[in-house]
Amino acid sequence: MNQLKNKFLIATPSIIDPVFKKSLILMCDYSKEGAMGLIINKPIDKDIIMNVFHDFEINKINNNSKVYFGGPVDLDTGFVLHDSKYSTNKTLTVSKELSITSDEKIFDDIKENNGPNKFLLTLGYAGWEKKQLDQEIKNGDWLVAPADFNFIFKVSDDEKWNISSNSLGFDINKLSGKSGLA
Repeated sequence: MNQLKNKFLIATPSIIDPVFKKSLILMCDYSKEGAMGLIINKPIDKDIIMNVFHDFEINKINNNSKVYFGGPVDLDTGFVLHDSKYSTNKTLTVSKELSITSDEKIFDDIKENNGPNKFLLTLGYAGWEKKQLDQEIKNGDWLVAPADFNFIFKVSDDEKWNISSNSLGFDINKLSGKSGLA
């Protein structure tokens, strides 16, 4: 049933909603009850981020670190996408290499330099009610691609959307934003 877990959702040009336009989402959970993912290519403004780091007293984060807009749901909650070598009792396994955690312990551990080696902080998440995402995929709003641990942490945010679609064998920018009826 978890066929979309640990996959990328790539927004097609038909999505004009600014929240999801050109989004690349890592799917963290998918079941008959619904789906949950994190947008991994939309960093939040640097000034806002420095305030978040200050509020959490996180010193391990340097000036080049980013916090991402994870999605429009639960924007007051921080989620940490990280390597699976680290876990707490509230960690959700996404894959053999990736996990997601949202509790104070991970933030404390990051503060104390005891947290995960590779991580990405997000505020909020993208969520779908049961069968909603399936319908959006059927409508052509999303392309599905394999997720890649190194891609998440090494590819620049500006390139993630284009490169992820190129991995499917075509240039997403050449897709029409409109669908037709046959």
